[in-house]
Amino acid sequence: MYSIVVKKYGSPDVLEYVETVSKKITNNSVRIKVHSVGVNFADILTIKGRYQERPRPPFSPGLEVSGEILEVGNSVSNHKIGDTVIAIMKFGGYQSEVVVPAENTYNLPKSMPLDIAAGFPVTYGTAYSALVSKAKIKKNEICLVLGATGGVGVATIEIAKALGCKVIACGGDDDKLKGCIKVGANHVINYKNNILKNELKRLNIKEVNVIIDMVGGQVSLNAIKSLSWNGRIIIVGFASGVIPDIPANRLLLKNASADGLYWGELAYRTPNQIKKDFLDLFHLYEKKLISPVNHKIFRLKDASDALNYLLARKNIGKLILKS
Repeated sequence: MYSIVVKKYGSPDVLEYVETVSKKITNNSVRIKVHSVGVNFADILTIKGRYQERPRPPFSPGLEVSGEILEVGNSVSNHKIGDTVIAIMKFGGYQSEVVVPAENTYNLPKSMPLDIAAGFPVTYGTAYSALVSKAKIKKNEICLVLGATGGVGVATIEIAKALGCKVIACGGDDDKLKGCIKVGANHVINYKNNILKNELKRLNIKEVNVIIDMVGGQVSLNAIKSLSWNGRIIIVGFASGVIPDIPANRLLLKNASADGLYWGELAYRTPNQIKKDFLDLFHLYEKKLISPVNHKIFRLKDASDALNYLLARKNIGKLILKS
């Protein structure tokens, strides 16, 4: 088998493509022949040693894979050899073969191609948990998405629209925001060029029910001011690089709540809930209410190029590594 290996923390250029030895399977694990791997910004942070999970070198990055089961452990009853699956891991996906716990492995619908499936778990899983499990969003509510042009943002737009909500997509790139309209956003706001409050007023929107925040920083603080009574802000990430100090009085005055979502850890702690979420998402996919799209596919050996491409923010849609 072959692996992308981090031998020392650094930029994506430190990655090495090397031949490695297959890992032993355990009773509760499955061995997967990796077809494709999803590329995430978290991979870059992991390579730098700056992510929540900080594996010691040498290791392989990678949070999500798709492929075919080659072997199952003695205690595994819900998977069989030949199943096409997706799997979630804390790291280790940038390999041609992985061994992962069976409970973090999920069977795919036949209608979903493996290259699309590889980029599905993190983006759509995160968006679904934020909207449904955390925000408990309801039909006809207004959802404001900060960082809407990223992978999780686009998935959030699609899912919120599928659930019957009105969506305001916010980002810093006009061309990418046009793509948000194509996937269902009712309105778009460029928060780099405009004042959020003024733009909402122009749209005749006084308050929003739910904010899904991938950005943090000042734009997050500005958005909180527009929360409705019983409004909810779900904090998913800090793409701006600035962690905001949320004013508690704003939450108090609107009987509102602020909640955090660390989806990768949630997926490991509550695999049965994540399985239910994926079944709901697969249902939306088969009804064509969500349409995951890959922007570009790289070879596994070219993982450094893929991550540098992601750093340059050139993509609209998912980047994939093909084993």
